[in-house]
Order: sequence, then structure tokens, then C-alpha cells
Amino acid sequence: MRLALLLVLAASTASAAPSLRLSGGPKAEDKLRRFVSGDKALRERLADISAREAAFRAEARESDLRDAVSDAPVDRAELIAQLPGLRRPSVPSCPTLKDCPAPELAADVADAADLAEAVRALVRPWMLLQQARGSVAEVSSAQGGDALLTVRLKDLDADPLVLNATPRLLGGFKVWFDRPLLLAALYGREREAALR
Repeated sequence: MRLALLLVLAASTASAAPSLRLSGGPKAEDKLRRFVSGDKALRERLADISAREAAFRAEARESDLRDAVSDAPVDRAELIAQLPGLRRPSVPSCPTLKDCPAPELAADVADAADLAEAVRALVRPWMLLQQARGSVAEVSSAQGGDALLTVRLKDLDADPLVLNATPRLLGGFKVWFDRPLLLAALYGREREAALR
């Protein structure tokens, strides 16, 4: 019986996704950048999402050609870039906790090359919050459904945050946290306490 229990425990430990402990600051920002670009499971998930988005775009382009009523040239990328939420961010969001009264809990991303930066931008406020609290955020890749990452807030009684991403049918991506209203309230309460 003990041997079976030890085997199950060893298997669950071996299959657990590697995690990264972040406390904030430039070193943590570098660690997060390396994790997002280097974690094999996360890279595979991002590649899969990008491939699905490319297939959606190709299908939309094909239907656009079939449904075209004029020969007027249209630069689709230029039109998409003009839509709200699909412009590239000009400056990094939330450089400090004081400058970040509310975290971004969702982002629309126009290009697959910007997915990794969107993931880091959404995780950054939680990393800064934990640094101000004297604790860490533990980030690990997630599996199943649209989930990309889980963020565990150490020393805080809260369920892990789940960051998701999915391609949009007409191109681009949506990246978001589950339970945005609860997370906004949690962040506001803990930020106020940390800044006192």
C-alpha cells in the first residue's frame, strides 16, 4: 500500500509543470521574460494558438475573396490596427505598483509576435503587488482548454489566477484572466494595503 502511494506521489511530482517564483524588480522581469520564451509547454501552447489563428485568417481571407464586390484595394492590417484594443502598446504597462491603480485583466493582440509581451504585461501587476507585500508570485504553465499560465499568489488566501489565450475568428488573439471582477477587487484591496 505504501509503495503504491509513493509511486502515485512520485508520478504526480514528475508530471507537475515547472514553476517560477517572482518577487518583482528588474531581475524578476528578466526571469519572467526567459520563462515565457523558454518554457517548452508554454511555447508549444503559443505556437498552437498562432497556428489556429493563421488558419482562421486564411479562411477569412478566402471568404473575403469570394464575397468581394469591388476591386478596391484594402489594407486589412491597417484597418485592424485602427480598431480599439488592437493597437500595439507604446509603453510597458504598470512600471511600478504606485503607477498601476488597476491591473489589465484582458488584452486584444493583433499579431502573434506580440503574444509573449501581452502575457508578461498581464502578469506584471501581480508580480509588483507581491513584491510590495514582501511575497512572491509563482508562475507555471497550464494545460487544457485555453489556459496558458497559472499565477499563485503566495501568502494570500486566493485561488490561483488562470491566464488564457485564444485566437479570434477574424484574426488576432484574446488574452485574459478568469474571474476578472474578483481579481480586480482582490488587487485593489491588497494594493491599497501594500501602499499604506
